[in-house]
Amino acid sequence: MAITFLHTRLVDRGAPLPADCLRVEDGRITAIGGPGIAQAGDELVHGGTLLPGLIDAHVHLVPGATRLAARYGVTTLIDQFSPPDLIAAERAAGADFRTSSTGATAPGGHPTIAFPPFPYVENPQQFVADRIAEGADHLKLIYDDGASAGLNMPALDEPTVRALVEAAHSHNLKVVAHISTAAAAVTVTQCGVDILAHAPTDLMSPAQVEAVANAGVAVIATLDIPDGFTGPDRQLPLLGETELMKRMPARWRRLLDGQSRRWMPPQPPDYTDARANTLALLRAGALVLAGTDAPNPGLVFGAALHRELQHLVHAGLTPSEALIAATSAPAEVFGLRDRGRLTVGARADLVLVDGDPLTDITATQHIRRTWVAGAVAVPMDDATELAGIDFIGETTERIMTALKQMWPGLPSPEEIRREDGELLGHVVPVADGSLPTTVFGAALGPVSDHDTAVKTVESKGLSSLLEIWWARTNGDWQEATIVEAQPDRVRIRWKDPMLNQPPSGQWYPLSDVDLKLP
Repeated sequence: MAITFLHTRLVDRGAPLPADCLRVEDGRITAIGGPGIAQAGDELVHGGTLLPGLIDAHVHLVPGATRLAARYGVTTLIDQFSPPDLIAAERAAGADFRTSSTGATAPGGHPTIAFPPFPYVENPQQFVADRIAEGADHLKLIYDDGASAGLNMPALDEPTVRALVEAAHSHNLKVVAHISTAAAAVTVTQCGVDILAHAPTDLMSPAQVEAVANAGVAVIATLDIPDGFTGPDRQLPLLGETELMKRMPARWRRLLDGQSRRWMPPQPPDYTDARANTLALLRAGALVLAGTDAPNPGLVFGAALHRELQHLVHAGLTPSEALIAATSAPAEVFGLRDRGRLTVGARADLVLVDGDPLTDITATQHIRRTWVAGAVAVPMDDATELAGIDFIGETTERIMTALKQMWPGLPSPEEIRREDGELLGHVVPVADGSLPTTVFGAALGPVSDHDTAVKTVESKGLSSLLEIWWARTNGDWQEATIVEAQPDRVRIRWKDPMLNQPPSGQWYPLSDVDLKLP
């Protein structure tokens, strides 16, 4: 199927093209010009603003990540550390992405607790060769001892970093270095890395900025990291983005809701210096790339990149520069010569939006349609979506188990039981107090002090199950009764007599239903 876009604003490298028509055939852009480029039988698409498909330069894969991202106009993901078996499975399923495969870190260093056991660096040349055998497109290394976050973690030493860089470059692989401080950014630059993963969170001096920029090192900003922390409304910021949430699959929205109710420090991380560093590096000549670090808490594939664009503009980039950071710049840095541009011959990864993102960056959220290699983006199937949610749940459980071993006093949900041992519910520590919840995680009341929350669970934990609840699967809220409840699922009987349902109700996993008291 060939497509011609007519009288459409065409944006390439952050600037409007003189022409306003573009034709696609066989997955490629075949012509740019006036209305005369259309041919008989073409699908005609009128108006709007056409952008190259967006590129997220920093993610970690889960099943179905590429399809979820495409829902939001993000047509290319660049993975920065994922297990090789997941990479192989996603590629076998037809997913198109770029990856570092397993990253290089010190034994016990970041992010060891997030993954099943993986190989560490014993011989740098062999480590790089093994990553290439796994299908790596670039090398990721971690140079971070955790000091900026008040931690003390093992980290690679400089000679190992240099040896890894030399080994990767000998195979024509670029090297991405995870850092968190200005000093580390300069050190890995001197070791020869090509790309920084994360803008430093402490203020860089002019000399440090110059050292990184003059070396031609690019930076993946990831200014959206604070979006993993709740605001004054006790919700994660992404939940407040109306246009993005309209496209959010219900299971992913529920995941965000749950992440909003986890314990977190009272104050989110301060990214003032990271924003200043990003702008300073760009003005000094470094290429800035948009990346999200999804699926960390609060960050959903595709949707989070639109928040990252807003953060880049908040940092002082123009909307044009922000768009470049999510299109042509990552394509250039990672050697993706077939995408990130609206040029004849380019792969037809495209996103059509309403409005003008060159004047208002939030216009990228008003998505009409996305095409991947000339075909309309295909939604995720149910099984793949569930696999992605389950993968995140398993990863979160692995991280929390490790953190509790490291810090036994880490705030975590507290079981509240009756004298006979029956579970009544939980008290969940949140940023500003304690939240009383049922055994299946629904709120029993507002956030309060710990003792009040305990009393609420003791008085309402079981009695609330006898009340009429509001429940929702994929449609509107409806009245329902809870026939039976377990920590991971509930059996619901809908009050509407016209609904076809088993007499004893239907079981729903918590990933498939929302519940709240009237």
